Amino acid sequence: MKLHTTLTALLAGGALASTASAQVFTELRLSTSGADQEYVEILGTPGQSTDGLMIAVVEGDNTPVLGTLDFAYDLSGNSFPAGDQYFVYGSVEADAAFPGAIDLIGLNGSNLFENSTATIYLLDVPDPNNRAAISGLLGTDVRTAAGATTTVLPTMMGVTVLDVVGVRDSGATDVVFDAAPDFGPDGNFFPAGVARNGGCPGDWCSDVFLNFFTDGAPNPPYFDPTPGATNPSTTCTPGAPFGPCPGGGALGTNYCAATANSTGATGAISASGSILAASNDVTLTGSGLPSGQFGIFVTSAVAGFVPNPAGSNGNLCLAGSLGRFVGPGQILQIDGAGEFNLTIDLTSIPSGSGTIAVAAGDTRFFQAWHRDNVGGGSNFTNGLEITFQ
Repeated sequence: MKLHTTLTALLAGGALASTASAQVFTELRLSTSGADQEYVEILGTPGQSTDGLMIAVVEGDNTPVLGTLDFAYDLSGNSFPAGDQYFVYGSVEADAAFPGAIDLIGLNGSNLFENSTATIYLLDVPDPNNRAAISGLLGTDVRTAAGATTTVLPTMMGVTVLDVVGVRDSGATDVVFDAAPDFGPDGNFFPAGVARNGGCPGDWCSDVFLNFFTDGAPNPPYFDPTPGATNPSTTCTPGAPFGPCPGGGALGTNYCAATANSTGATGAISASGSILAASNDVTLTGSGLPSGQFGIFVTSAVAGFVPNPAGSNGNLCLAGSLGRFVGPGQILQIDGAGEFNLTIDLTSIPSGSGTIAVAAGDTRFFQAWHRDNVGGGSNFTNGLEITFQ
């Protein structure tokens, strides 16, 4: 079994067009000394729409009212910058402090977030009526019951919690909701900000925070704020992960839309193992596929988009030099659950000119191609982007 040669030839002309299936927080700077240079950084896919994304903030202090929905920001109507995987929502002061890094300035000026214990949610709410319902809860207690440590947000109609994180001041009776990982306080302050170590899929640091001073004076141990850019890596104690960016388990970020195959589902690709290139521990999985058919994984150093290549019913999400996992034992039959998986060797990744070794800092794009009974007789999953450390 092989990919049609025309498909490989089309790669060189593929234009990038992608839609992400998951977004997560990577950096939050929520209070600073002096003017509040506040911002929230979200990881996604370059050029993707922010339609449906919301940031919600629930009060964790008893003053004024524990469990109150303090803020709800609808990011719809905007998009991630072309060529930039980060979307940053911030204050006027943050825009002045980090020129060009803030993609959307908040309407509340310098008071985007309260300087207290809070739980911050990244929500996916596609229906504008459901977004309006969340905004209608502003100023009300959104706990599921008096004394509860859960809120109604995760169970509201049409709402998906993509990520959530809590920040804590020194209040002994303060609450972080919905089992969010929570951090702080940082000295006499709640943390000015938290960051995923090295970006996504790194864990949140639980003892190294973003510098809350705005005059250059450090509050070590600290990260320098990097809105709109990859977080630095440091030695820190990992906090409890949440969402699709833990230090192990699920790896990478999906991008590029798949089309339905003969099962009626759209095929998906995922990866598990370690983000560390030196660990050489990555298993690729294709799912939602027609059982009994054969499939392979393909890879490239470049993302792309080619609809119906060589008559396929799917979309090719790779460009540049295509590598095909077609060695012994790598052409696989899809099982009865509609899945197939392959543990790959990062020291010998196929490319158009032989094999290469993946090193820390490299980004690779992966996709699964499979035979099918409709359209052009084949189809693709969505794509998966992994940046190795």
